[in-house]
Amino acid sequence: MAVRARYGAGVVALAGAAVLIGLLGRPSADDGDTGGSAATPAFSVAPGSSGRPVTPTTPVPESTAETRLSLFSFGGLCQEKGSRPVPRAAHVSASGPHAVVVHVNGLLHQFEGSGGYDRTDPFAPLPEQVQLVACVRYEGLGKLLKVCRYEAPVEAGRKISHYEGRYGIRVLEARTGRLLGTHRMAGRTSATCTPFVEGGADTEEFQPPGDAAFRRVLGPYARGEKP
Repeated sequence: MAVRARYGAGVVALAGAAVLIGLLGRPSADDGDTGGSAATPAFSVAPGSSGRPVTPTTPVPESTAETRLSLFSFGGLCQEKGSRPVPRAAHVSASGPHAVVVHVNGLLHQFEGSGGYDRTDPFAPLPEQVQLVACVRYEGLGKLLKVCRYEAPVEAGRKISHYEGRYGIRVLEARTGRLLGTHRMAGRTSATCTPFVEGGADTEEFQPPGDAAFRRVLGPYARGEKP
């Protein structure tokens, strides 16, 4: 009988300890919980202002490339689908000059002869000066300009046909993406046969417009003569 008594007392003690642990692990009424929620997960931290445990999240580091404005930042405006304005771009001034950046087939076109960024040349602006974006897209071949035939040596015979490339231009406000105008223009309008050429298959060649052509078409925008 003594053994049974000791055994019964031990069971009662264990049961009491289990009840006590359960009470300690249960959330209090002040938590705003109904009492049926699961135990606090091991990865939680101290309760927040609501009294509930706060699960820590890993912050996403800010990319320097996304925050630094450059002339490449304006290429998103020239996407065929989902054009992306640049809200941090300069406001379009009431009068010229209006700084313009040109992207051809999605690639930045940088004007030559300006010696880098030039605050007086709207076609070679600093990134924070850009007000307008000219999106230039190849649309197909224009008229045939010249056919160059290379016969010597015979095994390297080749024909190169030079064409006038045709391009469409959309002029947009950089900050908003607002369309200001559309134009059509040609690439080079003349071609010259080089004395020598490497052997290969016959080809058709064309070039995008050059600096002078862009300045002629976009000049009114750069000077503020157009909105």
